[in-house]
Amino acid sequence: AGITIHGRTAQQGYSKNADWSLVKQAVRETREAGYAHVPIIGNGDILTHYEARRRMHETGVDSVMVGRGALTKPWIFKEFEDDATWTPDAKERVAVYRTLAGYMKDHFGDDAMGRRKSWNFLPWHFEFLSRYRPYPEDEFGAQSLEQPLIQNRNVVSDDLDPLEAVLANRCSDAHDAIASILWESDSDQDAATKLTEFAESPAFKDILETGRMNSGEDKVLVNLPKGTPGKWEKRRGRNPGPKRTDEEIAQIRAERADKKARILAEGGVWPPN
Repeated sequence: AGITIHGRTAQQGYSKNADWSLVKQAVRETREAGYAHVPIIGNGDILTHYEARRRMHETGVDSVMVGRGALTKPWIFKEFEDDATWTPDAKERVAVYRTLAGYMKDHFGDDAMGRRKSWNFLPWHFEFLSRYRPYPEDEFGAQSLEQPLIQNRNVVSDDLDPLEAVLANRCSDAHDAIASILWESDSDQDAATKLTEFAESPAFKDILETGRMNSGEDKVLVNLPKGTPGKWEKRRGRNPGPKRTDEEIAQIRAERADKKARILAEGGVWPPN
C-alpha cells in the first residue's frame, strides 16, 4: 500500500503550479503519525529527471509519479533510470512514435476496425507529443527552480527543418496526418521520409493556414465532483466506437499469435520495432 499526493486539486486544473510544500507537509505529518512504513509518492508538474530528483530531496517522498510529462516524452522513465537527459532528434522521435502506433495495431488489430479504434487515441497523443522540447539540465536547471518546465508556453521557431516543423505542429489536422503516416509506413526510415514529404506538401501548408489548432490549455482527463455528494461531471469522454463480434476477436488473436510465433522462430524480436 502507498499514498500518492498531487499538489493541486482537480478543480484547479492547470491554472496554477502544483504546490509541493503541501506534499512535504503531508510527508512530515504521515511520518510523525507513526506511518513511516507507508510509501508516499509525489505528483505534479514533473517533466525532467532533475526536477524529479529535486522534488524527492526537498519533500522526502519515496518516489514521484508523472502524467503530462510521460505523455509529452514517453522516454522520461529511462531518463529517471539513467539520471540523464535524452535529447532525441526528429528521426529518433519518429521511431518512438511509430512504436506506439505498432502497439496500437497489435492491441486493436491491423484492419479497418482496429484503425478506427486506434484513432480514438493515436492522433490525440500528438496534442502532447508535439509539445516536446529538449531541456538539458545544464541549460534549464536554474530556470526550473523558478517555474516548472512543463508550464512553459514555448513558441515554435519559424526556422525548424521540415520534419521538426511537422512534429511540433499543434493542429489536430496535422496530428491526424502524422498518425496516418505512422500507421501506414513500413519502417522508421519510411515514416521519417513520408513525414518530411508531407511537411513540404501543399496539404501541410494548407493546415498551417487553416488547420484546426488545439487549445493551448490542457484538458483534464478525469471525472470531477460537482459539489454534491455522489454527483460527478465528466470533463471529457470518447466515442466507444464499433464493437467486434466474438468470432472477429478470436480471428485477430489467432493472427497475432501466428505473427508472434513466426517472428520469434526467425530469430526476431517481439514486439517488433
